[in-house]
Amino acid sequence: MTVLMELSCACLQVCMPVGLHTRFPDNNLQLMVQSGAKGSTVNTMQISCLLGQIELEGRRPPLMPSGKFLPCFQPYDPSPGAGGFVSGRFLTGIKPQEFFFHCMAGREGLVDTAVKTSRSGYLQRCIIKHLEGLVVQYDLTVRDSDGSVIQFLYGEDGLDIPKTQFLQPRQFPFIEDNYEVPQ
Repeated sequence: MTVLMELSCACLQVCMPVGLHTRFPDNNLQLMVQSGAKGSTVNTMQISCLLGQIELEGRRPPLMPSGKFLPCFQPYDPSPGAGGFVSGRFLTGIKPQEFFFHCMAGREGLVDTAVKTSRSGYLQRCIIKHLEGLVVQYDLTVRDSDGSVIQFLYGEDGLDIPKTQFLQPRQFPFIEDNYEVPQ
């Protein structure tokens, strides 16, 4: 496993970003990633270099009872590809067995996301339900329905965000003077 990680890192150092055919800022994908608009270096790596070792629950894909990782491999095949190492990239395409390994990891990610979404949604509902009895009093204390103090100063700073000014009148002349400045 560590040998494969070293191989992946060496490949990445050669490919990213100096090994690309078209470099930043002429490479639109690199431009999107480095500006923070969309994507990450992992996406760029998977498109341009290799996908690397596929992991399920933090480990390599498990062996089937037959001793194979997938039916297309020999039993107890020690090769990296048989254990979920994807040497292909999305730019030139990946093999069917590599695609299957990649889908296994993608499905795990989707399940984790779906479970987290439902749990966090339920947690948010519970929090809102417990907070609906709280009231901010005129002395800026937050009190429960029975009058007990929950917080001595609303929001710990006493600011009412909808009534807070973000632009001060003295800033308008500066904004007006710089309106014509090219972006």
